[in-house]
Amino acid sequence: MTSSDNSDLPDRDDERERSEERMALEHSSGWTTFVFFTVMLALTAVGSYLMADYLWGFGWTFSSTLLWSVFTILFGYLAFGFTHALFGFLIVRFGLKGCDAPTADSTEEIVGDPRVAVVIPVYNEPVDRVFSGIRAIFSSVMKEDESDAFDFFVLSDSTKPEQWVAEEAAWMKLCSDLKTEDRVFYRRRPDNFAKKSGNISDFCRTWGDSYDYMLVLDADSIMTGDTLVQMLRRMQANPQVALLQTAPALAGGESLFGRMQQFSNRLYGKIFMEGLAFWQGCGGNCWGHNAIIRLRPFIEQCELPKLPGKKPFGGHILSHDFVEAGLLRRAGWEVWLAQDLGGSYEEGPQSIVDFAKRDQRWCQGNLQHAMLLFARGLRGKTRIHLANGILGYATAPLWFIFMIIAFWRALEGESGLGLASHQGITILVFTAILLFGPKILCLIDLMYDGERAAQFGGRLNAVTGAIAETIFSALIAPVMMLFHSQFVLMNLLGMTIGWSTQRRGAQGTSWEEAAMTHGWQTILGFAAGIGAIMVDTTLFWWLFPVLLGLWMAIPISVWTSRPNFGIDARKDGLFLIPEEVSPPPELVEALNPTPYVGERFHGLTSAVLDPFLNAVHVSLLRRNRRRLLNGRKVYGDNALEKAPVLGDAGTGRSLAECLLRSGPEGLNEGQYITILSDIDNMLWLHRQAWLRPSSELAEWWQKAIKEKSA
Repeated sequence: MTSSDNSDLPDRDDERERSEERMALEHSSGWTTFVFFTVMLALTAVGSYLMADYLWGFGWTFSSTLLWSVFTILFGYLAFGFTHALFGFLIVRFGLKGCDAPTADSTEEIVGDPRVAVVIPVYNEPVDRVFSGIRAIFSSVMKEDESDAFDFFVLSDSTKPEQWVAEEAAWMKLCSDLKTEDRVFYRRRPDNFAKKSGNISDFCRTWGDSYDYMLVLDADSIMTGDTLVQMLRRMQANPQVALLQTAPALAGGESLFGRMQQFSNRLYGKIFMEGLAFWQGCGGNCWGHNAIIRLRPFIEQCELPKLPGKKPFGGHILSHDFVEAGLLRRAGWEVWLAQDLGGSYEEGPQSIVDFAKRDQRWCQGNLQHAMLLFARGLRGKTRIHLANGILGYATAPLWFIFMIIAFWRALEGESGLGLASHQGITILVFTAILLFGPKILCLIDLMYDGERAAQFGGRLNAVTGAIAETIFSALIAPVMMLFHSQFVLMNLLGMTIGWSTQRRGAQGTSWEEAAMTHGWQTILGFAAGIGAIMVDTTLFWWLFPVLLGLWMAIPISVWTSRPNFGIDARKDGLFLIPEEVSPPPELVEALNPTPYVGERFHGLTSAVLDPFLNAVHVSLLRRNRRRLLNGRKVYGDNALEKAPVLGDAGTGRSLAECLLRSGPEGLNEGQYITILSDIDNMLWLHRQAWLRPSSELAEWWQKAIKEKSA
């Protein structure tokens, strides 16, 4: 055997060892999945049998088949959630083991010189909040020994001219304050083609070759530097892992609704995440943010197809994160949930109305996954993730259909469906166990952990908060059922919505907005109540918990959108979370935004008059033009979807002249964008605004120049 053959042996041995480890991991992961779903299916079978036995007593009819089928699906989905809590509880309390998740020794130095791009896609987001968050994360990671590995990219898809310039001004101020010109970068796309997935794809084409990893954040994401470094360490120590997803905790809730959401997320999330990690193992999912991705396999495997047909099911994939994780798994890479890593946060909606608007966007994206559910080559766990996302919204119309069938049977003479019978009571009790059991298990776990209980204000406060949150959730559930049913129906009818920016902060829902949003739900609730009384009083009391939520929809929506609901929840210790008892400095800085642009900032005016901002704006336009031209040379004209090349000479000069002589009142947003996108015109406007006699400038400009000169 030659020396070259001998030199190859260690590599072959290493490859064989890694292959054996992967096979053992797949076997271990398959075992946990089998155990998990065996329990889940057994629970579903018991519930399905009880319902069939109950319906058989009335004589089996076509409506019985419908009722039993819908009940079995709904009960199975309920059992799926309960099983997560059950296994999570067994893991936390009794040390039940699944397959080993990737870890890394925090004491060892990181091998090599890895490069991580922290990317923050933004779309018309509050500028102060976005850049305060970036400042907090950047400052935190700079305290770590591995800080040189991280660069930050603000990837803007913003379409509003004022927003565009404000982002540039905020980036400029951030770089000036922290001296980060070579570490924090800003880029705005001239065309937000394919939305967030297109934004990320554009980054990969432009800068992907310069980095080993991409750590994706949302505009409201907050992460500690220690967590970023731990994620990098795990990726370096486990080269077979392509994606590592953290479990972001909700924080920053100001309204009563927001505080209830983050309280339930923090109290129940630990056990649910452990249960999720138990069955999915290396076949995890991605939620699109607060995750680190190995760039080479991502670029090679995750170019998303454009689905055939018309919207909402056809076109660009909206909820791309699920699909990207599935494509990585299809190629043999591992995707893991790092449920044990803290220091990962995000903000949630602050009102029922905002929550519903966000769900409307997510519903369209998740239902679109039906086109991919049986795609060739996808792993079984990926299909489960896709199906779970679809059922998260499809169960709402099924619940609605279930109640309609029950009403129908009552009209046929089956008094209240016989809920007072032994079988009816058994079904109700079993359903209640699966519905409320997870919360009880989470509270039991908390009772045994005094240190963690103290982070929620003590055991009594935690139990009080859980009871209050359960009552509110029960009232809100029928409202969300009707919302989700409406969203699903709209998608089935081919009606799509825009992917708008989420409203941040507890701005409060007005009585008028609540009435317009929930009015039809309230009317439907009263109509159903009257109809139930006319048919059978037992049916009315069976429907009463659902009807009460609909009757109270408007006042609950208004009251819970505000910080207080007759009480000061934070002051009284209700719905406390660990981050309020002992707030991390990163959260404090991010959630108390620094004013980046100031009250005297006026978008286009500042971009024209401020010499430094004008120079920065023009410099970014030139850089973007070079990026687009180079991208077309490398990838072809179609790769960048024929986005316009910024700065074509002579465009918009007539608009610029009109702007100087008449002021901005006569221009629309598109014309503003045209002016801001032209390099020559922005330079020309800056010179003309300062050099022209006042008589040749609109009064609006004269006033702006005086303010700027003051």
